[in-house]
Amino acid sequence: MLQFNFQRPFFQKHRQGRVYLWIGICLTGSIIGGACGNGKAPSAGMGGPHMKATVSATTVNPTSYTIDEKFPATLIANNIVELRPDVTGYLEAIRVKDGSNVSKGQVLYEVDKSRYAAAYGQVGASLQQAQADLAQKQRDLERYQNLLSHDAISKQTVDQAATAVKTAEANVAAAKAAVQKAGTDVNHAVLRAPLSGKIGIAQVKVGDIINAGQTLVNTIVNENPMFADFDVPQARIGEFTGGSKQMAGEPARKFYLQFADSSRYDQTGKILAINNIVDPQTGTIRVRLEFPNKNGWLKSGMSCVVVMEYNTGANQLAIPAKAIIQTLAETNVYVLGPGDVVQPRPIEPGPITDSMLIIRKGLSAGDKVIVEGLQKVRPGDTVNVQMK
Repeated sequence: MLQFNFQRPFFQKHRQGRVYLWIGICLTGSIIGGACGNGKAPSAGMGGPHMKATVSATTVNPTSYTIDEKFPATLIANNIVELRPDVTGYLEAIRVKDGSNVSKGQVLYEVDKSRYAAAYGQVGASLQQAQADLAQKQRDLERYQNLLSHDAISKQTVDQAATAVKTAEANVAAAKAAVQKAGTDVNHAVLRAPLSGKIGIAQVKVGDIINAGQTLVNTIVNENPMFADFDVPQARIGEFTGGSKQMAGEPARKFYLQFADSSRYDQTGKILAINNIVDPQTGTIRVRLEFPNKNGWLKSGMSCVVVMEYNTGANQLAIPAKAIIQTLAETNVYVLGPGDVVQPRPIEPGPITDSMLIIRKGLSAGDKVIVEGLQKVRPGDTVNVQMK
């Protein structure tokens, strides 16, 4: 370090001090020049050229795959009927055991029908009166018409008799309707099974007052066959209607049910119906399958998974699932272009079989796809390649 003597000026009396000052200035300039490098590039030892990353890639080859696609589903009975009586009264008798199988027309419950039986008798008597009155009016009309033919009575009297007959006929018709209604009330006081199926747990007990059209007595479910409803993206509707080019020449799809414990139902299902509208909120359409349920193992309301199993064509392309680069906007893979240059390629992915991802669009046979080392490269990089 240079030290200056401020007690005596440098340029007075001491020539040796001037020499020291000059040497210090030269040394300082050399240090600054060395630090700036004088515009020369650093030596190789201080930072060499960029090294190419090494990646692993695989060649896309067409072949056939067995696919198992899974869709969340809900089981629905083919017919569910709520038993609600259309008469009011107290429950007089229960003729069926909860949870048993019932046949169409079988007596299930009885409501007190004494008041309805009395009403039936009353309207029956009214009908007899109306019929008797009609008979009398018809005889009067016949007699008046005979007298009119001999000019023994006025035509006005005959017209009045004819009107009385029509009125009596109307009264008879009204009385018959009242009898029919009263008879229906008597019959409906006995609740019968509207269909064959399994009855649930009764919601009322003997002695309870039930109100017409309101009180839920029980529910009957016909669960053979059983339906399974699930939703598929609208873009795949053709695969389930048979109109997809992808399905041409392929074996038919098989449908299974898988439960929460990963076990499968031993019967296969078939497509029963496809809904006629697309849900605008989700962009999906509902598909309904039908499964036989003779043993009653399937229950309405159960949640399960529909497994759709099928074989692809012999020219199906697939890549390891770990090669996917997923963003919010699209799904990509990195392929190797000429000179082993990394190129992004958007794809349309399909289902996964084992560790392979089916590719619907975006790749061609022979493409080289990077499967390992994705985090080390970016589009445009030239890389060293290890093929798998």
